[in-house]
Amino acid sequence: MKYLLILIAASSAISYSLSARSEPLDVASNNNEPIGHYAYFLKETTSPLSLKDAINAFSDEHFTRSKEAFLSFGIGSKAVWLRFDIRNRTNSTVSKRLMIKNSWIDKIDVYFLRNNQVAQSYHTGDAQPFSVRPLENRFFIFDHVFQPGTTTLYIRTATPDPMVLPVYLSSIDAFVDRQMLEAYSYGFLYGGIFVLLAYNLMLFFSLKSSRYLYYSFYLTFFLITNISYTGHGFMWLWPDSPRWQLWSNPVLMMAFAISGLLFATRFLNTKKYFPRLHRTVIYGSAGFAAMQVLAVVSGSHLAALLLAFFFIFVFSASMVFLGAISLYAGNKSAKYFLAASITHVSTSSVTALVVWGIMPYSILAYRAIDIGMMIDAILLAMALADQFRISRQGKIQAEKLAKVDPLTEINNRRAFYQFVRPIWSTGQRHKHDMSIILLDIDRFKRINDTYGHAHGDRVLISLATMLKNEIRAGDVLARWGGEEFVLFLPETRLDTAKSIAERFRKKISELCIQAGSDTLFITVSLGVAHTDKADMTIDKLITAADKQLYSAKEQGRDRVC
Repeated sequence: MKYLLILIAASSAISYSLSARSEPLDVASNNNEPIGHYAYFLKETTSPLSLKDAINAFSDEHFTRSKEAFLSFGIGSKAVWLRFDIRNRTNSTVSKRLMIKNSWIDKIDVYFLRNNQVAQSYHTGDAQPFSVRPLENRFFIFDHVFQPGTTTLYIRTATPDPMVLPVYLSSIDAFVDRQMLEAYSYGFLYGGIFVLLAYNLMLFFSLKSSRYLYYSFYLTFFLITNISYTGHGFMWLWPDSPRWQLWSNPVLMMAFAISGLLFATRFLNTKKYFPRLHRTVIYGSAGFAAMQVLAVVSGSHLAALLLAFFFIFVFSASMVFLGAISLYAGNKSAKYFLAASITHVSTSSVTALVVWGIMPYSILAYRAIDIGMMIDAILLAMALADQFRISRQGKIQAEKLAKVDPLTEINNRRAFYQFVRPIWSTGQRHKHDMSIILLDIDRFKRINDTYGHAHGDRVLISLATMLKNEIRAGDVLARWGGEEFVLFLPETRLDTAKSIAERFRKKISELCIQAGSDTLFITVSLGVAHTDKADMTIDKLITAADKQLYSAKEQGRDRVC
């Protein structure tokens, strides 16, 4: 019983709502939403109808009552007639502004009728230069003063583009407030995209990485495509080119999708990791571009539109697929790319469903693609930043490995020269004392031959660790090669260098290194040299220390010369 009562109440509410909407639109009400549910509509079937034909068709009940606030008839629709009855219940005139919130309708004819006579009419559309519009706006707007009583409004629209007809009737003040809010939102969107575009162009010129250039192209085509799609392009950039306005949406949509795929192949490096897929994307994009050129050359606007919308679908699916397989293959930066692609697909799908009339209209849903593209752009910028960070870390790590001996983890010969040269130049200029110690393990070959290279490596590591812990803060230690080590001692006289070398010799002789069940004790021979000439070079000083090392070997090893 309870459910029956609920069903009756719901049915009554629906019936009341429909009956209320069958009443004429009250001109005194403030309508912030589309007024499509007050409309009757008729699609032309064969030849275009005149206003008289449309009035007769309504009298013959050929018009259909709309049940939706947001009217949409899809791509390639025949011309559509709308009819509204608008009632002014007051005894004075009321000024209102009619707006068709669509920027790409080719032809619009608007008729305000009083007592079956045309009181005011407008004829405009994208097929005419922007300057002939009744009021300067990216949408189609018309002012009318409503007399007391009922005014009948007929609107005829024709375009091969998506026939989307959000019709508003509001006061001029309410219209201005709404336009101001939208202007701020588009300013935020275009400003954000432009900042990202300028930033990535600067990165391209400074880093010479083509991925930033491709991303800049992607942002540029999104920006231009959006400006065309919203009507800002016709208003700002090409107001006297209605022919380009006719083709701008399909052509720019195609260019946007192709630039996005080219960026994806560069960013994800598909040429290297997925060569067959890379060729498919490149050749597929070229094929779609060629078909679009043919559509434009042949003048088939509907074919160009359908091709552009289909390719946008292919582009969106491809971006998600490329991001997913790259992430699966181990590309860490692909996580941002995949998130951006999923965001783009989700939000553009919402807008497409609204445009096609499948999903209820709301300003948020209608502009979901704008919100999604802003998020998409930010996530892709984060992906580029993450890729740069990973690349930078790899370079730093590679540079570090190039300077470090992989076994002992101390400086190699290359790093030794890099660190010593600036100290040497300063020391020479100011005539500072500088010394070199060259150290060689005695009978190291015997250790390798007896215990194996693994134990020989353990000896080298133990010795390097001890030296690293014993050197002074400003000294430079490096593995010179094989079992030889070098130590540069800035601000050090010969007698001090000799004392340091002697301390090292004693400490090394006390090292205990396990080789299986045996304990190894090692000795070293050390050669010390000191700058004693103004024209002394690092290499000459090392050669002098090497001679002293050779003398230590000849004198019986385990000693300092």
